[in-house]
Amino acid sequence: MKEIHKLFIHAKLDHFDDAINMVSSGTPLREAVDMINSAQNGALICIGDVEKVLAISGGGFEIDVDFTPHRLFELGKMDGAILLSEGAKRIVCANVHLNPDPDIPTPETGMRHRSASRTSSQTDALTIAISKRRRQTTLYRDGESLTLDSDGILLQRCNQGIMALQNYRNNLDRLSMRLSFLEMDDISTVADFVDVLNRYIRIFILAIETERNIDFLGDNSGLLRGQLEELVRGLAETFLLIIRDYAKTGDPYTAMGIAQEMVKLKPQDNSEEIMLLLGYDPVPASEEHLSPRGFRTISRISMLDEEAVSRIIDEYGSLHAVITDSEDGFDDRMEVLGIENVRALAKSFMRLRSTV
Repeated sequence: MKEIHKLFIHAKLDHFDDAINMVSSGTPLREAVDMINSAQNGALICIGDVEKVLAISGGGFEIDVDFTPHRLFELGKMDGAILLSEGAKRIVCANVHLNPDPDIPTPETGMRHRSASRTSSQTDALTIAISKRRRQTTLYRDGESLTLDSDGILLQRCNQGIMALQNYRNNLDRLSMRLSFLEMDDISTVADFVDVLNRYIRIFILAIETERNIDFLGDNSGLLRGQLEELVRGLAETFLLIIRDYAKTGDPYTAMGIAQEMVKLKPQDNSEEIMLLLGYDPVPASEEHLSPRGFRTISRISMLDEEAVSRIIDEYGSLHAVITDSEDGFDDRMEVLGIENVRALAKSFMRLRSTV
């Protein structure tokens, strides 16, 4: 997943990424939240940005003690908000009355949740509202909300995500094989590789959503993280190779920049936007033929490292030219490029064609 996250570095980040580590199963804060829910009590908790929160608050009393789940549980029996330090390391104040700006819009209806939502909008604090009646916990960050589901619901969502990813991966593998066949015969079109790129984007988005649910499970995630990693292994690298195959320039740094912009697009009806990102202006028609450079296909040959692949593509210019030359066993051009064992390389290309 690390390689996928590199693609989304410039995309809109989830407001709750840092909160997940604090409230995932097995953490002290999650233990306290579960205790409050089990006792059918309500609570309002503010974490971080204590100075700003105090500036819009009144009443309460200072505690300034180390955080423990049982301390938070007992303090939650009182009215008012509980203020925790950054990272929920210490309990700063309790029984605090929050007075956020009432003009800040919020979709919430209950007083506790309205206060939590507005406080998160007016400060940089993470707020947690625990509903006594519904026994439901809601996180707020920058006015946006996220429901903290039970482990049972999260496990169900994770398993559904893993199953969906498996289906997506199977479909992607079939489409990738079809694209390889078309590329080998030099008949691939804009629509062919754009469809494959969009399949990658869908998988990346679903993988990140599934990973977030797994993160919420914390210690209870079991083998789910390993399954997720196995399903997405190598996908980000191949996605970049396809971009290098069809972009106006095959430079790897340029490809990374294109990929980071491409994952921001909605993975449907975006052919024109993708082609513009790849450097095509005017945009070619979807049925127009484009020859790939061959980074994705040639990289599958184990005897060639990344540098050798780049030298071959720089020399030949396209996959079709390399395939055509391999049929004659290659000429002296490969030896000039410093490629050893040219005969074995030609056989590797023959095997590659037979497996597609």
